[in-house]
Amino acid sequence: MRIHRLLALSLVALIVSALGSITPQPAVAASDSSITIALTATVETVDDSGNLLGGAIQPGDTITGTYTYNGATSNTNSLPYFGDYWHTTAPYGVSLKVDGLVFETDPQNVSFLVEIANNYIGRDGYLIRSYNNRPLSNGVRVTHIAWYLDDPSGTALKSVDLPRTAPRLSNWQSTFGLALEGSNSSSPWDGYSFFVRAHVTQAQKITH
Repeated sequence: MRIHRLLALSLVALIVSALGSITPQPAVAASDSSITIALTATVETVDDSGNLLGGAIQPGDTITGTYTYNGATSNTNSLPYFGDYWHTTAPYGVSLKVDGLVFETDPQNVSFLVEIANNYIGRDGYLIRSYNNRPLSNGVRVTHIAWYLDDPSGTALKSVDLPRTAPRLSNWQSTFGLALEGSNSSSPWDGYSFFVRAHVTQAQKITH
C-alpha cells in the first residue's frame, strides 16, 4: 500500500519541539478550576487521498466544539519562556464536530497539553494539543488534534501564566491553525493518513 505522509508532520514536530517537550510531564496536583473555550472554525484544506473520511469534510465546512482545561494546573516547564500545562484526566481535553464526524480526546486515556510561549525569540505562541483520542465512527485513528496561534510581534502575552480567558484572535496569526490528523495504521510508514487544516473564526469562554 502506498505510504501517505501527513503534510503537517514536520511542521508540528518543529512547533512542539520549539515550545517545549512532547513528552507529558507529571503535573503538580491542583484544585479543580475548569475553563471551557468554545470554538468555531472554517476548514481550509483537506488532504485525504486514501478517502479515510469518505469525502465528508470539504474546504469551507464549519467545525464547532470546545476544549476544557484546569486553570489551576501547575507549569511543568522550568524554562522562563514556556508554560506547559499537562492534563491527564477527564473532563479535560477537546471535542470537535464537523459534518457528522467527532474528533475528541479519549476520556479514558487523557494526554492533553496547553502550552504557552512568551517572548521566545521575540515571539508569543499558544498551543493546545490532544495526543490520545477516540477513533472515528468508522474505526480510523485520530492521532492528533492541535490548535496553534502565533504572534511574531511578541505582544499578545505578558507571561507564561495559564490564560483564564479565550485567546483574543485579533492579537494572533493563524498560520498553522487548527489541525486534525489521523491514520488507518498504527505505523507511520504504512497505510493512509488524513490531514485537515482549519482556521478558528471565533473563540469564546463558556461561563459555568
